Formats: sequence, structure tokens, C-alpha cells
Amino acid sequence: MKILKNILLRNITEDWYRLLELLNIYTILVVAFFAGLLGSLTGLGGASIMTPILVGFGFPIKHSIANAMISVIATSAGSSAAYVRDRITNPRAAMYLEMFTIVGGIIGATITLVTPSVILYFFFAFFLIAMNLYSYLERKKADSSHENSNYFIDRFSRWLNIYGEYYDHSEKRTIKYVVKRAHIGGPMMIVAGVAAGSLGIGAGAFKTSIQESILGLPTKVASTTSNFIIGMTGLAATTVYISSGYVNPVIAGTMALGTTLGSLVGSKILPHIRISSVRVLSIAITIYIIAQMLYKGVSALWI
Repeated sequence: MKILKNILLRNITEDWYRLLELLNIYTILVVAFFAGLLGSLTGLGGASIMTPILVGFGFPIKHSIANAMISVIATSAGSSAAYVRDRITNPRAAMYLEMFTIVGGIIGATITLVTPSVILYFFFAFFLIAMNLYSYLERKKADSSHENSNYFIDRFSRWLNIYGEYYDHSEKRTIKYVVKRAHIGGPMMIVAGVAAGSLGIGAGAFKTSIQESILGLPTKVASTTSNFIIGMTGLAATTVYISSGYVNPVIAGTMALGTTLGSLVGSKILPHIRISSVRVLSIAITIYIIAQMLYKGVSALWI
């Protein structure tokens, strides 16, 4: 086992010299800033955007995933403080859901270490396709049912007593909500945690979808609470990648700085953007990510 680990670490170290020649620090910083900005606005997380960008620049997918995980933590820390201050994020809901995502994050990171890279490309793309189809269908069902107040609140959700309200500047009204179906939404977050840990994307879109369609949270609350959760999930998964030697401090640190600055700017903009605009932006970014990963996966099969 020790011999195998030494060979793996030696190969990874040699790879870093080649990778650092592909990009300079300033390029990574600028790209990471815009990734953090868009990730904060959509709830996808900056890593969802940084991972395919790094892959596009020629980074191996496992290295991209591991280093993007650092920016997951940075994006979460950068934007969550502002969202909590504005009373959009629901910390109580986040703490409950984090218990499940942390377990999933560790499992997911372990899976990535033993999975062939070509499989990860397709898994990344098909996961996003399935997630967005599910989100669309559930949101359509919720809209036709006049969600939230008309739903029966189960006993477990009533016991947790998670509720809240926030003032929406774009709609100029106070929006109130109550969490429901927590006994279903919690375990579902383990799946989101596995996806986050294995793909290095935070799985913010999946977490946002679960919170909207199952827990009944408003879109902006789900998006900002997702940003809060992905930091702890990323931290759990990162410990696995660091111990395996896949994280480079120079690349990861630069990405963390860029995504943090971008997420801070995004957190100032989000309260003034209409929900429809947030959804359109999220869909556009997701389509780009899916196309990028499918292209890389097909290319890898032909090599």
C-alpha cells in the first residue's frame, strides 16, 4: 500500500510542473473572480464553473476537481456572511442539511480517487442533465399546486420548526415560508453531498433544487442557503483530496481568492435581481458545463 501511494504522489508532483506552465496566476485569478460572481448569483457555486474551465485549459479532471473544491469553501465563506446579514439564508435549515451533505462529501471524494477520468466526464454531464430535468418538473408541479402554505406540514418538520421570512427588493414585498418534508429532504442531501465530493462542484444546483421542490423554500432562500451549505461539504471532501496529494497550494489559493471576491460582489447584486433572471442565468451556465464535459468525455474515448 505504501509503495502504491509513493508512486501516485510522485506522478502527481511531476504533473504539477506541467500544469503550472499552462496558466499563469493572473489568468486563474481573473477567471476565478467571474466564476465566483456567477456561482454566487445562481447558487451553483464557483467550482461548478471553474472545474470545466480548468479542464478546458488542459488540466486533468481529478486535479481540477480537487483544486476547485477549495474555491467551493471560499465562495461559500465569501457570500454567506452577506446573505445571513440580509436574512435571506436560513442558518437553521442549513445546519440540519449539513449533517447529511458532509457524510456524502467524504464518500464522493473517495469515489473520485478510484474512478477512471473518462467516467467522471460523463458522470459530471449526465448528473447535471438529470438534476435540471428533475428541478424543472418539480418546480412545475409546485407552481401548479400553489406551493408552501397550502401543503400539509408533516410531524417531523413541525418538530424541527424551521421557518423564516425575508424582504425581496425586486418584488418589493416580504416573503414568508415554512420548511416541510424535512424527513425526505435531509437524506436526499446525502446524494447531493456525494455528487459534490466526487465532482468538485459543490452541487449547489442540486441542493437548491431539493430545497425548492421538497423542502418548499423560496428560490432565493434555497440559493443562498445552498451557498451556506456547500462550504462545509467542500471542507469535508477537501480533506480527502489533500491527503491524496491532488491539491496544489498555488493554484488552489489563487482560485480561492478570485472566487471569494467574485462571490462577495455577487451577494450584493442578487437581492436586486428578479427570480426569472437568476433561473435563466443558471440554465445558460449549466448548458455550457454539460457541453464542455461531454466534449471532453468523447474526446478522451477517441484518444
